[in-house]
Amino acid sequence: MLTNVTASHPDCQELLNFLYQAKYATTKQIARLLFTNSPTYLTRIRRANLITQRLKNERKIFHLKRRIGGVRAGSGSFVWSLTHQGLKELQKQQPEIVVKRRNAYEPTEHHLAHTLAITELYVRLKELDCQRTIQLDHFEFEPNSWRSFADIAGSSQSLKPDAFIKLVVGEYEDFYFIEIDRATESLTRVINKCKHYIYYYRLGIEQRMNEVFPMVLWVVPDDKRKLAILQRIQTELVEHWQLFNVVTLDEFNAYIEGGNLNG
Repeated sequence: MLTNVTASHPDCQELLNFLYQAKYATTKQIARLLFTNSPTYLTRIRRANLITQRLKNERKIFHLKRRIGGVRAGSGSFVWSLTHQGLKELQKQQPEIVVKRRNAYEPTEHHLAHTLAITELYVRLKELDCQRTIQLDHFEFEPNSWRSFADIAGSSQSLKPDAFIKLVVGEYEDFYFIEIDRATESLTRVINKCKHYIYYYRLGIEQRMNEVFPMVLWVVPDDKRKLAILQRIQTELVEHWQLFNVVTLDEFNAYIEGGNLNG
């Protein structure tokens, strides 16, 4: 007989909420997010293994068959997600949550890598917040990060950032629309997405809500891709290139802490 321990373990509830927002997370990401007070990395992993196994036994979460880094990477390579039962557990405290049957198929490699990249940025920001380098005021995963609006003809349009972020850094508030790029899309498609941001910028909707338009930050895998996107933005979006910036994942933390790496 399974014992429902979620209510008596705040970490369990926090993990369920996290997976509801992020969709997927590895054991290592869960360890970094929930157990920052543990003295060693191995202790964090051990505690993450315990909490994930507990919720797995309660049938509230499950791990994918595919691992990040393969079987040799150990238990830290598991990728976790909510079950139908886990959603129902959350709905008890959050009635607005709509419980749907899960797709029986595992996500594609591309979709999983993209989603885990967004999760990684959230975990990094929470780590910086814990270190008091920044204050993470707000983080919206998709689809909460999406913006629906009417164009000048009155037709319904949507802008679909991978995430929306509000930070407090010193005396300033910083707003970002995040775009994860894994170098799988053509540069033309990247520029077309930028043009959609420019159209939304011209409508002034975001500025009326936040007084400023968020920086559109492309997070890319390497310097080659970064340079290619920057060059196309500066060449083709001459009047609005200042709305955009491009950083590699390795540069993300330093950029968020206040360094304009692209001059």
